[in-house]
Amino acid sequence: MSKKKAKVARKASKEKSIGLTVDEFNELQRKYPDSREALNHAISANQNKNFYIRLTELKNQQSELGNDAVPDALIKEISSRRKNKNFRKPKQDRNSKLAQENDSVEDRIPEQIKWQGICATTVGRSHLQSHPQIECQDAAKVVSTPRAAIFVADGAGCAKLSHLGSKSVVEELAGFINSEQATHGEILDREQIINCNDSDRGKEYAYRFVKYAVEGLRKLANTQDCSVEDLKCTLLMAVSGKFYIFWLKVGDGFIVVEKDNKLELLGFSGKGEFANETTFLSESLKDKAISYGFLPAENVTGIAAFTDGAGETLVSTDGSKIAGELSNFFAQTRGGSLDNDSLLKFLENETVWASPKGFDDRGLALLAQSN
Repeated sequence: MSKKKAKVARKASKEKSIGLTVDEFNELQRKYPDSREALNHAISANQNKNFYIRLTELKNQQSELGNDAVPDALIKEISSRRKNKNFRKPKQDRNSKLAQENDSVEDRIPEQIKWQGICATTVGRSHLQSHPQIECQDAAKVVSTPRAAIFVADGAGCAKLSHLGSKSVVEELAGFINSEQATHGEILDREQIINCNDSDRGKEYAYRFVKYAVEGLRKLANTQDCSVEDLKCTLLMAVSGKFYIFWLKVGDGFIVVEKDNKLELLGFSGKGEFANETTFLSESLKDKAISYGFLPAENVTGIAAFTDGAGETLVSTDGSKIAGELSNFFAQTRGGSLDNDSLLKFLENETVWASPKGFDDRGLALLAQSN
């Protein structure tokens, strides 16, 4: 390190941080939405429900991201609060220098939970009996590493290429999980001081998945010389983190978690007001059609997502009862005795899906916490 850089580093380590209350910090994030990431990076500590911001780090972020991301007005506003709100980190002994450089919320991050995942889809009898036969419009995808996630999509029956749309959506989002680890870590791997269920930050995170999926459908529409409406599908998904599990639903289907040895349904259940009504990923998707949440990961040992076709056996129509078979699936997956092929056999079992069940396509993906 050059003498100049060493001098700057020593100066930064001695810098007093500016203390902000949670309300003040939230207000800044609302006032400067493009600066949220920079503000989070500038946090040096979180103590007694207060944030402490390093002004030097914020200025560094301005140099890297530009004035649009970190305007001078934001820096000036934080600087004006310096009086009576300074905080100096306690000196560290030599043995603690290998610890994290900052007293950040990451100091309390537990080890990442390990998950086993399986998925399967099968075509419904109504599609097999059609002339010509209709391909399975359900798609499912599991990501186990570096961050576990599940994605299930059900193509709209009225959309001629929805089987391609559903496959595209689960593949695109699986890629998004692998390519944006820092983004997911900021939300799911930290103790949230801001309640993401009720904040713009949580909504922004949720809508990134929706926008990414719709953009994937746009690209596919260009290659298939069709409209996005021809590819539209539902979406069920869950992403695991060290502190939180994020889930999202567009349209019908079910997401179930196993927590404290009990099964719990997430989000709304069933279809819309009319029997065949649901919503789909499309360019005209309304906010009210998107359901999402952030669930504390503690004691969650299983997550499953499945289309309404699979729900005919696994969940009651009103969502009040969940089949204990899901608990067995979690346990068997955890123990290694249930794999994709075994799950497919269940979805194809003629006894399980005897009429009046089994006419719809069936898709199921699940994650079970490893032993």
